[in-house]
Amino acid sequence: MNTVFFRAFEEEDAVLIYQWMNDDKLKQHSIGLNRRMCKEEALDWVKSKMRHNPYQVWWAICSVETNEMIGYMSLTDIHYINSSANFSGIVIGDKRYNDGFAWIESYLFIYEYAFERLNLNRLEGHHIDGHTQTSAIGDVFFRNKEGVLRQACFKNGKYYDVVVLSILRDEYFRHKENGDFSMKSIIKRFRKK
Repeated sequence: MNTVFFRAFEEEDAVLIYQWMNDDKLKQHSIGLNRRMCKEEALDWVKSKMRHNPYQVWWAICSVETNEMIGYMSLTDIHYINSSANFSGIVIGDKRYNDGFAWIESYLFIYEYAFERLNLNRLEGHHIDGHTQTSAIGDVFFRNKEGVLRQACFKNGKYYDVVVLSILRDEYFRHKENGDFSMKSIIKRFRKK
């Protein structure tokens, strides 16, 4: 049973986006800037993500139980010739949903969207080296470490290395066929971490 669903942004989402964009603790492990955002800028940001853009897609992550937005995620740098995209990350702003299920369902959705709907060949992502949660999720979802961008992110007063991970289309379908993306299999792999 799903705990979350995904939809396009609505203007009223700017209220929560404003809160989350200004939450330093929430953004401490993200690669993006820790820059404050005013309410008007948050609304403009949400409106820009509502418009059709063939090179990026943004989703509000919503609770099935309450229909409220609990976070957001995106697929960016979609390249139709190279058949690739960047999984730009997940933000779960509502702390009641940090039990892992929203993360798992979001990963499964992004994988299905990238490989089955867009028919992409490669999905990559990046995370700050040492962010154990993101690293564990990458392992559980069969993302292969391709390398490290040395001191590529300045955050919290220091430079961090950035890890580059990817999964390819044939790897995704092989794991899907093996049942590796069932909730039971995913939770079993998490427990081994």
